[in-house]
Amino acid sequence: MQKLSRDFYLLLTARVVSVIGDTAALIALIFKVKEYGSWSTAALLAGAGIAMILTSIWVGKLVDKNSLKKILVITSALQGLVCIALIYSNLLSVLLLNLLLGVGQSIVIASTGAWTPTLVAKESLGKAFGQMQVGLSLAGLAGYGIGGVLVGQFGITAALLLDAASFFFLIPIFFIIKTDRIGAPEVDAKGKMKGGYKIVWSNYSLRNIAITLTIFVTALMIFNPLEVYLTTDILGADATGYGIINMVWAGSLAVGSVVITKLMKPSWGYAKPALIVCGLAGIFLAAIGLSPNLYFLAGALALTGIVVAGFNIFIGPLIVSNSVESELGRVNATIGALSAAGSSIGTIIGGLLGNFLPIRSVIIGAGLLAALTLIFTGKGMLAAEKKEDLLN
Repeated sequence: MQKLSRDFYLLLTARVVSVIGDTAALIALIFKVKEYGSWSTAALLAGAGIAMILTSIWVGKLVDKNSLKKILVITSALQGLVCIALIYSNLLSVLLLNLLLGVGQSIVIASTGAWTPTLVAKESLGKAFGQMQVGLSLAGLAGYGIGGVLVGQFGITAALLLDAASFFFLIPIFFIIKTDRIGAPEVDAKGKMKGGYKIVWSNYSLRNIAITLTIFVTALMIFNPLEVYLTTDILGADATGYGIINMVWAGSLAVGSVVITKLMKPSWGYAKPALIVCGLAGIFLAAIGLSPNLYFLAGALALTGIVVAGFNIFIGPLIVSNSVESELGRVNATIGALSAAGSSIGTIIGGLLGNFLPIRSVIIGAGLLAALTLIFTGKGMLAAEKKEDLLN
């Protein structure tokens, strides 16, 4: 397996810096709007996902027909200015500006997914996506810690300034990446590009990948609004215990990313491991619902986090190997939007069902949903394996 390129590590560095700043800013924005009630926090958290869904078609076409270096330089500069504007904003302005940050995140995610295959050899894609997942997991951990300290010790403005600075810091990083990706998409007789949703739905493999990912994310997010009630009301954790449980989850994602990246081999392929970890995640999530105490909960959460990290690592190369290179921006933007939709739908379902059904039953059901996804899309996922793209 070839060593990953300098340009890839620069892109990875940019993503890590960006996630640290974004996570710190998220904490600041939550504290900025929470005094207006739970609806404002919900609107804030849903805003980025809504922006990704609504702009995915435009974002995908933007990424596939332009220089990614130029796109990311301009996007970073604009996001930095938005962060500065957030410092002086009221509630309505915060929610609107947060939508712009969501559009920026959509551009960055689609660009990263499209650019990575240009920067690494095919046989190194698994390692590249694994290292990207490691970096993002650790960046998320660091961002929460830094954001909490900045907001607690220096106020909301400090965290927003950090995010603005992180965006401006990305500009020289993108400039020194030597290998650009400049799109040359196919157009029809009217000069129009094919839309991302049409591309994904007409491709048997990509369609099954997208369905699997969306249902998987939906199942995980059903658990999200219920976790605090299971941990505190049912199992009796106090605020400190709840914080520790969340650290276990975040830490397991980072540990899982490191371990799986170290162990994975090209001969494994990507489809079978993705299916295996999807099934295991469902089983472990169901076990979370059966947790008799906090120690069992922590162990089940850790196992779930490890396999979820694996799913994220294996699904990236699978998307790349089943896509036409010139369409990668649209494919990534579309699948990202479907994932965001799954996240929003899962959160809503979890919140609603948690009001009418036993918390444990809903969590167990979410786990079974994730595991049973394999019945409906397993064949399509296996068909997505491109043997010629594997290192024998």
